[in-house]
Amino acid sequence: MTAQSTPRPGTWARADGFIGVVARADEHETTLFDPGRRLQRTAATAAITRVPAAAVRVTATIDLPLAHGLDETDLRRWLAMLIDPVLRERAADALVAAGLDIGVTLPHATVTASAHDDGSARCLCGASVPSPAGAGGADLAPCPVCGRQPAPPATPPAT
Repeated sequence: MTAQSTPRPGTWARADGFIGVVARADEHETTLFDPGRRLQRTAATAAITRVPAAAVRVTATIDLPLAHGLDETDLRRWLAMLIDPVLRERAADALVAAGLDIGVTLPHATVTASAHDDGSARCLCGASVPSPAGAGGADLAPCPVCGRQPAPPATPPAT
């Protein structure tokens, strides 16, 4: 990459097989952050390659019994534990070690991703950004809300 093509924060990119979101960049160095593994890698900006990204909606579905009045923050933390297999396993191990029932770790989450079909790009900040027809990821203007790189609308698979 050249200085003129320094990637914006929010751009998905690759450096030596490591894929992450641009978290910091200048003409010399770019730091990528992998949000799933919570790892970062810094590489020369010239060695960074943009990775295609698209606007999708990810939905997690979990069927479970809830007590009336359960605090929303506590519910979100419980759902995060059920969605993340590492957290689920650690919670179950801790309950077993304490001699407690592991029932709260049993509900399974179904996670699905589907292409947004409204023609808008999506930014990490949550903004929906108009996307000109045919504009690819690097061709999109910065997000008007935060300045990060939005991802263009996903192209649904041909049927």
